[in-house]
Amino acid sequence: MRHISLVILLIFPLIAYGQDHENKNGKSNSPQDASYPKVIDSYSNAYASAILGNGFAYGDGVVGDRSMEGRTFEFRFGKEISVPAFLSEKLNLTDEKFRLDFFHFNEGHPDNNHRDGFGAQMVYKKPVSQKLNLEFGLGPYFSMNTTTIKGTEFNDAKLGALFSVAALVDLEKFSPGLHMRYALNHVSIPSTHSSIALLVGVGKYFDNAPARIQSGAYENPIWLGVTAGISQTNHGGAEGVPGFAAEAKKYYGNHWGASVSGIMEGDDGVRVHRHGVAAQGWFVQPLDKNWAASAGIGPYVATNKRGSGNLQLHSLISFQVERFIDTKWKGFVNFSRVTTFTSKNDRDLFRIGIMRQFDI
Repeated sequence: MRHISLVILLIFPLIAYGQDHENKNGKSNSPQDASYPKVIDSYSNAYASAILGNGFAYGDGVVGDRSMEGRTFEFRFGKEISVPAFLSEKLNLTDEKFRLDFFHFNEGHPDNNHRDGFGAQMVYKKPVSQKLNLEFGLGPYFSMNTTTIKGTEFNDAKLGALFSVAALVDLEKFSPGLHMRYALNHVSIPSTHSSIALLVGVGKYFDNAPARIQSGAYENPIWLGVTAGISQTNHGGAEGVPGFAAEAKKYYGNHWGASVSGIMEGDDGVRVHRHGVAAQGWFVQPLDKNWAASAGIGPYVATNKRGSGNLQLHSLISFQVERFIDTKWKGFVNFSRVTTFTSKNDRDLFRIGIMRQFDI
């Protein structure tokens, strides 16, 4: 699913151009200060980045070629966290910032290991100069690895940790808050192999991001939408197939949402012909008045016609980037992982959709 990060990399210039264009035409939610052109600007409070790279796996269970084959990528978004004044003064935090990030990380394809997953990090940002920041991040990482053990292919789900170090180099001349991101990621998971990767890409701080997405999203209770895309079973011999979904979503407070989805994953002709209903809770981070990123997780009750045919409980984890077309319409790109917790038949869902707000 490397194309997911490539899509995000293509979306980034559109976000940056759109925000910069609105600023130049005086349409921004908050005017830009003339002193803004520094990556370390203290008013930035939302963040997103997409990076690609390479690395290697080492430790338990690694055989053959340990290289990630250049298929490593990461997408993240987050929100700066306010530090209480008394604590800031006690720790002498002047320009340093803390941020909570959500991420999807793919560790590439070393021999017999295709591992990726989702997680969250607490990030500490330290300014070095007007053109350079350093970041240090640490947090839990829930991974799924497609691997063969004694001739049997498994989807191995485990919980570990991701430690990141990143250098952020100013690209302000192109768009406020834009920068190159050079990152070193280290994954550590008990009872299995570790990995280390060097990645490079683009990131952007969004100054004075709205406290919530467009207010119209909250004035009326329900958003209804449809999606279409590709479902890829995480086993050898299974091809990607068309999949579809219908979704109802409601927002609560500044950053939260809940959704119910009817999902038809499609039939790969080999292992999975699954459909069911999912309920997810969402964290939504506005990037500017038109763009937002979100992460969702929840139970997914489904039946697989190529399996037992019985209803089974799975989990559905999603990352989404969306753009408002107007106050009642928005389009979005969604990447989701179906995790069965049975060591088989996990699936990636890559979907594009559209939603409309309704008075119900």
